[in-house]
Amino acid sequence: MDHPTSLEETINYTFKNRALLNQAITHSSYFNEKKDIRKSDNEKLEYLGDAILNSIISILLYRRYKNGDEGFLSNARSSLVKRETLTEIAKAIDLGKHMSYGNGDNYVPEESKVLSNMFESLIGALYLDGGIRKTTRVIKELFQSYFNEEKLTEKSPKNALQEYSQKRWGILPKYKFTRRTNDGFTVFVYVGKDYKAKGTGKNKKEAEQQAAKALLNSLAMESASSNDQLPMVGITGKG
Repeated sequence: MDHPTSLEETINYTFKNRALLNQAITHSSYFNEKKDIRKSDNEKLEYLGDAILNSIISILLYRRYKNGDEGFLSNARSSLVKRETLTEIAKAIDLGKHMSYGNGDNYVPEESKVLSNMFESLIGALYLDGGIRKTTRVIKELFQSYFNEEKLTEKSPKNALQEYSQKRWGILPKYKFTRRTNDGFTVFVYVGKDYKAKGTGKNKKEAEQQAAKALLNSLAMESASSNDQLPMVGITGKG
């Protein structure tokens, strides 16, 4: 067996099939930039990794917080698998340094979804290579610091917007799906006739959270000079 790469050492797992690891960390843009006819399976692994990650996180939360109700568990899972959390973990393991992206310089824009998507691809490859038990062990180690009850009870942007909207205007936000694009889904959120915002995400749920976050940002600016107090969640960057 080959010596483990520095990425494998960081996640404490050595791939039996190194090709799976290489597929996971090779973005399709790498081949496009080089006019290469080969295609990366990165996006298929991302699809699998997303499902595996949600399942394992759900099980870990269920076992750890036996007295937590469905609302707490659902909100906690959203907090753990959201793009910002996955991007933070990807940065913590220096995933960007190991991946093949674009023209080879591996520069990823700060607001890009690439790192979080790459992390999901890595989880998908890990599952195919090592199975559910080893994948669970790696996820437990990588997410250990995030299993913090204070963080997990923080309201999601959707919940925060709903509470604020009901308290201030006595109405609920309405979400309208507009279209699906190559980048995912686009959703608008409306509060009455005067307030709206747009959000995009890889699925409708993420797009709704991003739309709610954008509207909270807008409302926060409006309320900065008034006595209205917005719920302190996702207003300045994390949703």
